[in-house]
Parts: sequence; C-alpha cells; structure tokens
Amino acid sequence: MSAKTGEAGPGARIAAVEAFVLVGDKDYVAGAGLRVATGAATARPRRTLAEIGDLHICGYPPQAQTCLVKLTADDGTVGWGEAHAPLGPRATKAVVEDVLGPILLGADPLAIDLLWERMYGSMRLRGHSTGYQLEAISGVDIALWDLAGKLLGVPIYRLLGGPYRVELPAYASGIPGATIAERVAAARGFIDAGYTAMKLSIGRGDIDSDLATAAAVAAAIQGEADLLIDAHGAYTAENALYVGRRLQDLGVYWLEDPLTPEDVDGYVHLTAALEMAIAAGETECNRWQFAERLARRAVDVILPDICRAGGISEGRRIATVASLHATKWAAHVSMGSSVHVAAAAHLAAASANFLIFEFSSTPNPIGEGLLTAPLHPEGGFLRVPDGPGLGIAFDEERLRVHIAG
Repeated sequence: MSAKTGEAGPGARIAAVEAFVLVGDKDYVAGAGLRVATGAATARPRRTLAEIGDLHICGYPPQAQTCLVKLTADDGTVGWGEAHAPLGPRATKAVVEDVLGPILLGADPLAIDLLWERMYGSMRLRGHSTGYQLEAISGVDIALWDLAGKLLGVPIYRLLGGPYRVELPAYASGIPGATIAERVAAARGFIDAGYTAMKLSIGRGDIDSDLATAAAVAAAIQGEADLLIDAHGAYTAENALYVGRRLQDLGVYWLEDPLTPEDVDGYVHLTAALEMAIAAGETECNRWQFAERLARRAVDVILPDICRAGGISEGRRIATVASLHATKWAAHVSMGSSVHVAAAAHLAAASANFLIFEFSSTPNPIGEGLLTAPLHPEGGFLRVPDGPGLGIAFDEERLRVHIAG
C-alpha cells in the first residue's frame, strides 16, 4: 500500500463506510441514577452556602443513543465500531461518512495506524482535535480493529499482544434510588451480585445531602466493597477540598471529576492535598491532553473513554503515556451499545496498567439485548469475548428496531 495515497495492495480493501444512529426506548436520566438522593425530594438545603448549583451539568438526552460505525471489506467481512454520541449522533454520523469515509474507501483495513493518523490529520489544522471528530475517529478505529480480527481469525486482545487477563474486575456504575434508604438497598444488592466496588453519583443537590448519602452508603458496604464517588465537575475552589476531605474520612476510594475539566491547576491542588485518589479523564480525547494532566500530577487514576478518545489505537497510546507516570487507567463506559463494552474490554485485557471496568447498573435498551449472546459481569467480573475481532454479534432483527431513520 502506498503511504501517500492509502491505496490497498493485493489483500482486502474497505468497500463501504456506514454510520447508524442507535436510539433506545426509555427515559435515560430517570433510570441512570443521576439524581441525588435526599430525605425528601422537595426539601431545601438548610444552609445557603451548601448549595452547589447546576452550571456544571452537561446535557443528557431523553433516550439512550449512540452512533454505530460499520465497515465492510470487499470480501463481505464486516467490522463494527461505536462513536460515543449521547447528544447529536447525527452530527457524528455525518463526520464518519462525509469526512472520514473518503479516506477509508479502497484502503487496506489492516493499516490501522496509518489510517488513524490520516483521519486525525484531516481536520487537525482546523482545530478539530477533540469532540465530534475524535468521537467519529473512535468509532472507525474500533471498527477497523474488529474487521482486522475477523480477517485474521483472532480476538482483538491477541492483535494487541495480550491478554494479561481475560476476566476484568468491574464496578457497578450508578447506585439508583430517590432516597438514601433506596440507595443503601441498591448498594447491598450489588454486593449480593458479587460486586466489590460501586460508584455513587453526587453533585446535583447540596453538599449536606451529598455527604449524608455518601456516609450512609459507605457504612452499608464497609469492609465488603469499595465506594467510588462521581461528582460530575460540580464543585469549585471554595468547596471541593471540604467535600474531598470528608469523603476521604468515609474511606471513599476515589473522587471522580470534582472540578470542571478546564481547571487543571485545581486538580493539581486537590491531588496533592488528598490521600484519596482523584480520578478524571472521560473529557479528554487524545494522548496530548492526558500527557499534560499526568505530567503535572493532576490526577491519580485516568478514565479514558475509548469511544471518545480515539478508539482502541489512541486508547493504547494513552495507557502507555499513563504507564510512564506509574498511573493506572480505568475504563469509562457509559450508556452506549455493547460495542463500547467489548472494545474497552479488549484494550483492558491487553494493558498492564489496567485497574477496573465500569459497567452501568441501569438496564440498557441498546446494550446486550441487541446481541446474540449476553455480555455483562458475573460475580463482579467481566469476561472478555474470545471470538474473532470484538467477539460479539448483533441480532440483526433487534438491531434494526433501534436504528433511527
């Protein structure tokens, strides 16, 4: 293949590049544990200065949705990928088909690194180094790895040089409930299911309610499971350290996204001030962004989302950068399809510095129910699919039901 033109040699070629908007059929926000549990839903905070506000909250769709990428080789072999697109998936679809498609058609599907650099370079000088461009590249890159594994007859983790492990420790993400009692009951249910770690969402009410909920859940699972806390960037310079120290006293394992992602100096300060781990990284989309945070010790655990951060290829580079700073990474996997789960699992299996895998506790209408075989943790561990490529297959009839027109 010519490095200049990207033309394929005598092997397989990419014959078609397609993207599909996948949409669920239920209320995403209500079911995802995104509401802060308080004693009463209408109770006002007792202290005005305890109010958090809501300027940090990002938009959530009324339904789970994402963008699937389908690459077809000229011999009919198909590779699937996913571009994380909780909002505006049609924009992602347009980037895949209109910007990246011309680069891919006719190319050698095994030239994954070359194609990644060509896709990234296509909009680099125009400032598109994150967001929709990187999310679209992520979907294509994952599809390329799936296609390569199928063409060669091996799982992706073999192509990546692994596995270090085929059973991944997982945590239940999102402790649901409208009250503290309901969340405590849900947390105990996760322990009964075999989880030894779970994540609680805070930052959408007031500090007093956040700490009361965290204290109740921490006490309920003490000695049996680790508690992770996700603050969704809610806190600010005057209250982040206050909250962090109290969560630390409760034995919380990590505090995720306590500040807005732009405040790198604030993260440096918090990481130095707290013994509890600070986790962040779902907002970062490339190795250069992670390199800055890691070099400045602005984070203790990174959380790359490979359906946003350049796919398996860039995810592997990010893991390598993290290893230079003796830092582990945990897979950020939100409400997308099972392609997201499988792709992150293969990278995790082949990474020496992988820590733990996120798995949503909310039933997912566009998740494993669209597959021919289930893909979820058992006893707190997720087994990596061992078939060719991603090792998963869609039930085509079920898939069609959820593809938007």
